[in-house]
Amino acid sequence: MFVLLKQKEVLMMGMENIRKKVLWKRINIGLICFMLFAIYLSPSSGESINIVSNPGFESGTTNWVFYTNGAGTFLNDVPGAATPHAGHITITKPGTNVQVYQKNLVLEPNTEYQLDFKAFSENGHDLTVSIKKHSYPYTNYGSRNKVVNLGTSWGSHSITFTTSGFSGTVNDARLMFSMAPYDATGDQYYFDDVILKKVSSVTPPVTPSSILSNPGFESGTTPWIFYTNGAGTFLDDVSGSGSPHAGHITISQPGTNVQLYQKYLTLDPYSVYQLDFKAYSGTGHDLAVSIKQHGYPYNNYGLTNKVVNLGTTWESHSITFTTSGFSGTVNDARLMFSMAPYDASGDQYYFDDVILTKVSSVTLPPATTPTPTLTPTPTPTPTPTPTPTPTPTPTPVPPSGNQLVVLDVTHTHTTKVTYVPLLREDISGKTQTKSGQGFSKFNFAPDFPTSSLKTPINYAGGTLYQRIKVNTKPSTYPVRYQICLFQDEITHEQHACSQSSLLTFTGTGTYYASQPMTSMYQYENIDWNRELLVAMTVVKDNNGDPVDNVYPQFVGNWLGSPNLGLYYPMDVRYTAIMVPPGGGAPVWP
Repeated sequence: MFVLLKQKEVLMMGMENIRKKVLWKRINIGLICFMLFAIYLSPSSGESINIVSNPGFESGTTNWVFYTNGAGTFLNDVPGAATPHAGHITITKPGTNVQVYQKNLVLEPNTEYQLDFKAFSENGHDLTVSIKKHSYPYTNYGSRNKVVNLGTSWGSHSITFTTSGFSGTVNDARLMFSMAPYDATGDQYYFDDVILKKVSSVTPPVTPSSILSNPGFESGTTPWIFYTNGAGTFLDDVSGSGSPHAGHITISQPGTNVQLYQKYLTLDPYSVYQLDFKAYSGTGHDLAVSIKQHGYPYNNYGLTNKVVNLGTTWESHSITFTTSGFSGTVNDARLMFSMAPYDASGDQYYFDDVILTKVSSVTLPPATTPTPTLTPTPTPTPTPTPTPTPTPTPTPVPPSGNQLVVLDVTHTHTTKVTYVPLLREDISGKTQTKSGQGFSKFNFAPDFPTSSLKTPINYAGGTLYQRIKVNTKPSTYPVRYQICLFQDEITHEQHACSQSSLLTFTGTGTYYASQPMTSMYQYENIDWNRELLVAMTVVKDNNGDPVDNVYPQFVGNWLGSPNLGLYYPMDVRYTAIMVPPGGGAPVWP
């Protein structure tokens, strides 16, 4: 019996060992499978991860911040594009600074990122997207006020940008959606699935070979030259954005020609160049950049008076242009920073790291397009004999009543320059604009829409009618009169203008002009489905040159220059009306 019990015990111990081995194998096999499955599911080293937290607003509004200097609410009380929740902003009072953002995001330098998101607004009002430093001085980190055209239902949007403005990994980035200046009372904005991912690995920047000498002003001010017909100083007595020295201009008395330049630069024809520089001014006053022939006749070499919006702290700026105005390599180019007409007494301008590099190889123009010989503009005869334009008598046509008054102002054009407050802040943050002499700015007529000029009535596809009643005029010098309409910002690229040759006069009287809206200069540069910013009237001479001594590019060009008394003061009542297709004649106020 003892033997049998012993054998049974041995047998049971053997079976227990077998069971343990099988169980061990099952556990290890399961563990291996789990590890393989986890490895399979985990993102590979090359796969990007969304930098944004709570991208679909499924966790409420956590991590997102809403700010407005108007009034509004921010909730997640609506369904998303395909999810239970989405971000929802209601504008109860529009402001000049209205944004929803996420802060303290981590970004790598010189790296391409892609932002994808879904959004819409009930009125189809747009927004802008920026990636910037969260705190002062709010450095641009790669995307600045990128306008996104929203619809009235969910739409997907994608923006690709390359980080800039920093050299090492940062953790203070802000992703910002700005509703101003597009928002209006009662607007509803919706957001969902906001994804920000890295697209490419870090690519260290290539140190370019600059055409300029002493780009950082570390060797004093040589060979930079400062000129002003006012008064001021040019030194390198301040520190740069990351270096011991920077160029420093002080304006003690503003002038009409104030510039900092480097001359006798070598440029190749039909080539793409890039200008990079850091700058700011103590008051945020702007400047313009030009590349031109250093000597007479000062031909444009590819860049003329490009306005740069300066801040009050160091910021990086980049301008790309293609050389023009010459057919062979030149060594007489001038790079010029013009402070006039933006400067004022006491202004301080700062410059650093000015680098001009060639981007592309020379691309010869087609053989069928010869380079024209540039002929200097002849000196105008001081006293032209004008031919008076008779006062036209319009033929009355039964009015349709279907019209839009753009502008109806009584104004005296003088040599005085003032500032006109804008009804809303432009995209660069400006709330006023310079006005006077050749360029007078006006806010639109009271009932002018702050939305589309195409729907529900297609004013943008109709006819522009103009009337000017000239009450006083100091001479019989011919004048061309023009209206320009700006959108988003007061820059050359952001405006469309009437044909000045259509509205010409030499004396007092009432004059009329009309033209298709689509024939306006730079008509295609305006998104007529969005709100316009401000209007401008332009006084030109008989050659079409603005009669203006405020902006240096016009000084000495207009007939009778420099005698502004031949054109000013001039008292007028000016009216501009848009009439849609088939709308008949305007009803003049």
